[in-house]
Amino acid sequence: MSDFQSFRNAVLEDDDLQEQVISIVNTATANGSGLGDGIATLAKNHGYSITSEEVYAHADFLGQDGDLTDFELEMISG
Repeated sequence: MSDFQSFRNAVLEDDDLQEQVISIVNTATANGSGLGDGIATLAKNHGYSITSEEVYAHADFLGQDGDLTDFELEMISG
């Protein structure tokens, strides 16, 4: 399993990580940039090795395992 997928699974299982991801998304949206770097840094701080390029390469990860999780639905709805 790739570190991206492992980190994704960790986020889906941890409310605190979900809040941190949402904060990064909101900040990046407000600033117009920084999403990839922010997510990659968060992942690194939790022991995963992913790059900002991987974050963008996996932008279609929502729902890739079937039904969307509640967190993924929240990400879509903003």
